[in-house]
Amino acid sequence: MLLRSFLVLGYAALGLARSVPYKIARQEPSPTASAPAQPTICGNIITAVNEGYQLFAASDAYECLTSVPFNGAVASRFIKYWNETLQFQSTLAYLKSPPEGYQQPAIDFVAELGRIQQRVDAGEYYNQYDFEADVQLLIFALKDGHVTLTAGVLAAFSFASPYEVVSASIDGKQAPKIYITDDLLPESASQGWRPSPIAAINGTEVNEFIAAYAALNSWGYIESHAEWNDLMSHPTLDIQGGITIFAGSGTFYPGDNLTFTFENGTSLNTVWLAVYNEPANATGPLTTGGDFYNYFVLGLLPASFEPTASEGSGASDTPQTAPGNWSEASYGAFPEDPDIAQNDLGVYHSGLVTGYFYKDISTGVLSLPSFDAVPESIGNWADAVTHFIGNASSAGVTRVVIDLQRNSGGTPFLAYTTFKAFFPDLTPFAGSRRRSFELANVLGSATTEWWNSLNEANDTERYTKYDAAANEWVITDRLDAATGDNFTSWQEYQGPIDDKGDTFSLVERYDLANPTFDTAAFDQWYPVMYLPDQSDWAFTERTFNPDQIVLLTDGLCASSCSLFVEMMTQAGVKTIVAGGRPATGPMQAASGNRGARSYDTYTLDNDMLTARQLDEQVSTNVNATVPEVRDSSIFVKYAQFNLRDQVRKDDTTPLQFKYEAADCRIYYTLANIYNMTRLWHDVSAAAFVDSSLCVEGSTGFSKTNNTNPIAPPKLVVQAPILSLNTSLAKQTKWDDDPDDGLHSDVGRVGTRGATPFPRCIKTTGGLVCQDAGSICRNIEVYCSREGKTIRVDRCLPECTNRKGSATCFGSCLLDFPSGETKPIYRSNVGSGYQEKLSSGYCHPTTGTRALGCTYDPITPKF
Repeated sequence: MLLRSFLVLGYAALGLARSVPYKIARQEPSPTASAPAQPTICGNIITAVNEGYQLFAASDAYECLTSVPFNGAVASRFIKYWNETLQFQSTLAYLKSPPEGYQQPAIDFVAELGRIQQRVDAGEYYNQYDFEADVQLLIFALKDGHVTLTAGVLAAFSFASPYEVVSASIDGKQAPKIYITDDLLPESASQGWRPSPIAAINGTEVNEFIAAYAALNSWGYIESHAEWNDLMSHPTLDIQGGITIFAGSGTFYPGDNLTFTFENGTSLNTVWLAVYNEPANATGPLTTGGDFYNYFVLGLLPASFEPTASEGSGASDTPQTAPGNWSEASYGAFPEDPDIAQNDLGVYHSGLVTGYFYKDISTGVLSLPSFDAVPESIGNWADAVTHFIGNASSAGVTRVVIDLQRNSGGTPFLAYTTFKAFFPDLTPFAGSRRRSFELANVLGSATTEWWNSLNEANDTERYTKYDAAANEWVITDRLDAATGDNFTSWQEYQGPIDDKGDTFSLVERYDLANPTFDTAAFDQWYPVMYLPDQSDWAFTERTFNPDQIVLLTDGLCASSCSLFVEMMTQAGVKTIVAGGRPATGPMQAASGNRGARSYDTYTLDNDMLTARQLDEQVSTNVNATVPEVRDSSIFVKYAQFNLRDQVRKDDTTPLQFKYEAADCRIYYTLANIYNMTRLWHDVSAAAFVDSSLCVEGSTGFSKTNNTNPIAPPKLVVQAPILSLNTSLAKQTKWDDDPDDGLHSDVGRVGTRGATPFPRCIKTTGGLVCQDAGSICRNIEVYCSREGKTIRVDRCLPECTNRKGSATCFGSCLLDFPSGETKPIYRSNVGSGYQEKLSSGYCHPTTGTRALGCTYDPITPKF
């Protein structure tokens, strides 16, 4: 463990320090003048990266970022693209005028994006960083985890504190205080270490500092309690290989020096860090800010770049043995001997689910940290759940805690099937709708008409029809929520229904009893328990009633997790939420995205291209409305938005904007924050035995089994953060005809990342990838129609465990860390970094013709 001292002296003094940041050598500033800007600061960083370094002083990364020039023409084209894309965002009207009880400020997205364009036109942006920061702040202001943009120079770095922090109460009653996480880990406790809370950070009272940092950097949550938890360490994040926003996933430059002052009078002096997010030797020779612009903004590789054969190409990696428990990965917080463990359980493996039976309190705990299972592991995931339920009675369990802490979603298939395993007699409503406007309706009308025309008697057309059954622009195999019948046309579905000054479609539901739809929607699987034939059902009767179950969350539950919470609470199951800001009162159980469908821009662009190709085959005049070219101008690694709202029966307000308090809130304590057994005992006691254990003023707000809930708290923050107020003193002039290779975006030839999982390119030096950020791997692909597994060479893009740096169109499989890190010094100040900077590669989720299969998938049984 790291023992706190009055000053962090250096790398050698830190027993567990993995590295210290690289400090670019430069002239030290005088007392009256700042250090001179280095025109090659970005190149110096790239050189260090190619030598094996990944951590840098945040100030050096910021100097690089603010040296990248700004081109207003490119920015304007991107704004046009982003505005056109976000017209498909389902929540625009409600964001502009949210209902009472919504806990975040209103935001008029279209107007604010227009203001950014006005700043571009007025020449107010002096570098690319300032422009991208404004764009990201606007995205963050939507408070929607389904709206993300990984693009441009901000994708190059993530900012980090060298130390994680955690919030915990002494006894569960007193307000939590902030601690260095290392001080609360079991090993520190066993050594008799008495932790001192943090009193201030950089001279600002600690709670004020953390709240401000969370408001700026945490994104995708509809309540500040969740933003607070997003900064904190937690064992359930550790077992997923994740990194907190505070200690590795910050978006905006936080400053240079970082000083923790403790209540016992000691202090810890260190520096903010920057984590470089691209792999080494991926960019070619980048030297200036202009080169950075070419690569990160335009997506152009240097003319001198020559791809080299990927390491390990043509052979699969040697697999690591899965540990089968979470104990080591969680620093001893999780038990060593789970009663139920999904096959291949481990941080760098496909298993996620564990179960524990505590006979002393007659309580079983089902831990579901994520629904993001790779397709081949879905059966094992669901088997673990059914084994837990099936073995609970024989283990003497009469109560169940379903632990959803740090569950940010995944495949909705697992939410549907897990709900049905607990309540086989119920069918969830799970209704949704989308914005109804001309471009969307032209896409839907043309695609649905084409799909309906396909002849199932023809093998080729039948396979095509099956493949497209879950296409978002095909509606006639989905159900009208009002009638229970299939929609007959897109025109019937599109409405429009007037609401909040906008227009929406009718409410749709998945036809889960249709195996053709299911297999297209759920990566080859279909949910047997939703089909009429009960002979294949895992359970036909309930094992537990709603009053015997409680859901445990930390407010970070999102997407498919929020869908699961909605289904369970509508069935009468209660919720307990843990953590949040150090203030009494209620907290919502699922403050992450509550939308029904995230949708990426790559797919939307292809949808438009496909629709234009259908113009002569359908009655809709597609080409009159759908744009011929969708040019983002800025290179987009990955971007998405929320296509459909989740709504309740006979209710038009999206769940995203409803105040949904947990039935009870508890504080994490010094005793349970890194002791899951103790935490689960505390949760069981508060849920089933003694409600006085709930935080003061946190009960009575939930609508579950409550016809007269207390009104939601009043909104505290009245305005979103839309500007960093950065200095405009750093002007980086745009050169239209430079000597160093920087050019405006006149063409996309030779750009990176054109399509997901492209074929590897054969060269005399071996198999290579056009995208320098990808690696050529020989991977297994299961072709379900042929019933066989094939091996193909495909370029897999890199992904990391930093939130916000995701680039996956499939599933991100983290590689097992080597444990080696290159030690580097920053000037005469050392800084130990405790995080595991894991990276891996995105893998395709389904065997398709594009991946080498003869046919696209069929329906396996589940």
